[in-house]
Amino acid sequence: MKKFAYGFAWFLIYTTPIQVLYLLWIGWAVMTTEHGFMSLSTAIFLEENISFFYDWIYSWFWQAWLDFWWGFPAIILGGFKLVANSLFGWWLLKVARNMD
Repeated sequence: MKKFAYGFAWFLIYTTPIQVLYLLWIGWAVMTTEHGFMSLSTAIFLEENISFFYDWIYSWFWQAWLDFWWGFPAIILGGFKLVANSLFGWWLLKVARNMD
């Protein structure tokens, strides 16, 4: 269990730069399109930029659930995910170090 906790904690920490690049991509999309930071929802961003992923994920998950979460502005949802994953990763790493 300790190795899994270490691995998952480092995975969350090491994916932080990818999430930062995602937020920069969202910022670039806002600057080059007619969307604003608050009007560019995650659904719109994914449908316009990664349409194959958008179609694939809608075929696997409950559509009403995705519509709810992806209705939020992409910058807010991405920023929240970045902060939550990073903090959870550092916390889990601390917990894994204290395991016997």
